[in-house]
Amino acid sequence: MKVIFDTSFIIYLLEKPSNVLDRIVDEIGTPEITVPKSVIVELEKLSKKRKIIKNYRLLRVESFEEFNKNADDDILKLALKTKYPVFTLDLELARRLSDLGLPCYTLSNDKIVSCATHKR
Repeated sequence: MKVIFDTSFIIYLLEKPSNVLDRIVDEIGTPEITVPKSVIVELEKLSKKRKIIKNYRLLRVESFEEFNKNADDDILKLALKTKYPVFTLDLELARRLSDLGLPCYTLSNDKIVSCATHKR
């Protein structure tokens, strides 16, 4: 299944030892991670400051066309276009996705929960 991971979710997967990715695989199978080019640009910038982030290349991320270079706006546009579920830790992005009725998931106590039902 194709999914969209935002920058914060990718960083969490790389920096926090957890079984979140295993839970995603259990729920939906091995995800095909799709991100707009602006997320790749953010990860590249961050990888210069934080060594572990360089490992994002191991996630087999498929870059999608660039829309306007703002990662959150691009994720929103990509989700509107494709209807792929978005995994994010960004509260504002989660709210925007939920307001539009788009599938969105976040983490609560290391568990995957729907953004629509989870209010932090």
